[in-house]
Amino acid sequence: IMEKQLTILSIVVPVYGNAGSLPLLFEKLQQIEQQLVANDASLDLIFVNDGSPDDSMSFLAHFKSVRPATTVVKLTRNFGAVHASKCGLTFVKGDCFMSLAADLQDPPELIFEMLKLWRAGSKFVICERSSRNDPWVSKLYSAVFYKLVRSFVMDNYPQKGYDMALMDKALLAPMANSSKNIFTPLLAYWLGYKADVIYYDRPTLFWMSCWVFLQHHCA
Repeated sequence: IMEKQLTILSIVVPVYGNAGSLPLLFEKLQQIEQQLVANDASLDLIFVNDGSPDDSMSFLAHFKSVRPATTVVKLTRNFGAVHASKCGLTFVKGDCFMSLAADLQDPPELIFEMLKLWRAGSKFVICERSSRNDPWVSKLYSAVFYKLVRSFVMDNYPQKGYDMALMDKALLAPMANSSKNIFTPLLAYWLGYKADVIYYDRPTLFWMSCWVFLQHHCA
């Protein structure tokens, strides 16, 4: 009898100033890992400490001790989330991969819906916010930026951009080896991949921060 081969999902988490949310994020990822195992999948978890000035590294070291299979990368200084994510891609072992924000604004629960679409044959799955609660200046800047992208670069790029994406391993080399100045969210479109879209509402940073604080200080 042939053993069923497990799907490996790699998740890269860039970390900068996230000591407040990391414990809850790790707890959620452990829960997700249990569900993945129940669905013939395993988790390849990669944290990249992007020169974080707080106690994030102490939490990551603890996660590594609790879950030895966790990969923890410590950068010499702050390079920015995009570059930290690209660094994490060099450690990816999965059949598919994604980056996940450490501040819990991107719901980890969407991972299962994304994985389902990938298993159905999609090479590129994105999560696009149905609405944005950003300040009006940020909304205006984003609207103008994405309008220019759609007009002059890629006409099928999402009108509001996207925040989370799960990609097939076929995209790993182009993403990891791309120029340091490239706009990585656009790269998969430029390569010709058509995205399957999941729409969701993203919680505001203020309310998410309050929820994280209550979870860990008022329990």
